[in-house]
Amino acid sequence: MTQRAVMSVVFAACALGVACGEDRASENVPPTAEFLVAAGDSTYWVRGGPDGVRVRSAPILLTSVDGQFYEVFVAAEAVEYDDASFATARVWSRPVLGADSLVLFQDSTVMQQAARWKRQHPREQPLDPDTDDLSENPRTLVSEDIEIVDVHGPWLTFIHVLDVDTESGDDHQHRGHQRVVDVRTGRLATLDDLIGITEARRITGVARRSFAGIIDSIRVAEDERAELARESLDSFRFDSTSFAITDVDRAPAIAFMVPGNGVDGEPIAMHLPPIAVNAPSWWDLVRATLPSWMRDSTDLQWERAGYRVSARPSPDGETLALVLQRNGTGRRGGQGAIAGGSETGTVSGTEGRASRSPEWPVATVPAPAYQLMSLDAPAVSAATRSALARAFDRSTALDGLVQQATYVPATGKRSFGGMRRE
Repeated sequence: MTQRAVMSVVFAACALGVACGEDRASENVPPTAEFLVAAGDSTYWVRGGPDGVRVRSAPILLTSVDGQFYEVFVAAEAVEYDDASFATARVWSRPVLGADSLVLFQDSTVMQQAARWKRQHPREQPLDPDTDDLSENPRTLVSEDIEIVDVHGPWLTFIHVLDVDTESGDDHQHRGHQRVVDVRTGRLATLDDLIGITEARRITGVARRSFAGIIDSIRVAEDERAELARESLDSFRFDSTSFAITDVDRAPAIAFMVPGNGVDGEPIAMHLPPIAVNAPSWWDLVRATLPSWMRDSTDLQWERAGYRVSARPSPDGETLALVLQRNGTGRRGGQGAIAGGSETGTVSGTEGRASRSPEWPVATVPAPAYQLMSLDAPAVSAATRSALARAFDRSTALDGLVQQATYVPATGKRSFGGMRRE
């Protein structure tokens, strides 16, 4: 995950500019709510109540399994020499209530190649990337990259890409693979594990036919893109173990990735359309975390007891404006957001006019939004809340920048404050 500056945002309830009764005033108090929203490359911790809406974000990926939270992260290391470069990556998980991290995936190829090269060049010493000039085109270049695709409860989907180019010219490797792993144990998952043998066989057959159809279409197509694709077509080999868990309209689906190689040998991939599957028992808890799109596709929402969270896309689809509402109120009201990037920002908000339904702006976050995990229903323990705070702090410290934006209403009328350093 790309590290991002941490922001803590406080929005207080907007006060009306005219006198009003006690019932009317209570409508302008945010609903009691506490949840985590994963969006873009960060997680946002939102708390709402009589004191306003408080938001804290950090470059952290969390998932919930049976009431326990796990942090998932990728750790990368590199060693540079005058004419060689080695870079490795691993996927880790850490229970927020525990101190020990677990390696979810690691490939030994990079370390083996580094040890082999070192035996052949015993006098070579590693370079300091801060003080030494690094070679732009080392004759030996061995690297791997891991990209986290998504997480659904206990199951983490990621892509692993390996590139091996050696000065001797032998043992070249360029390959990519998509995998699913259990964040609790580090065990790589099979389709049989996830959806059962019968369903696994069915969708594997569907995927093979889909792949064959795409290949046939490319072979007979006459456009320029198809001509370029045909140059590497024979390198694609369907692999039933290269798949991802995904969701379509909050229902489970499996998406296969077919690995191949480009004309220069670089790893490339063909992503097949998602295939819907019968929902396994573990999907029930996952479904509750996923957003649902409104029929007019203007926003996506999560419904919870006593409140609703909406995420409204910007015109370019790059960001989402998160707002908090009470349940049972109209959808349309005013909108507000933190404008700007991680360095500066302003806060604005209006009360719904047509629907008389107050809304409380939360934050503008990068798209897409992945999941919402409730901390209030059921309520997490004090120990879990403290552990989550430590996890956010740890991620914040790695990023090196802490900011806070505060919106404080003046008594009896609206008041808008800017961002301030804490």
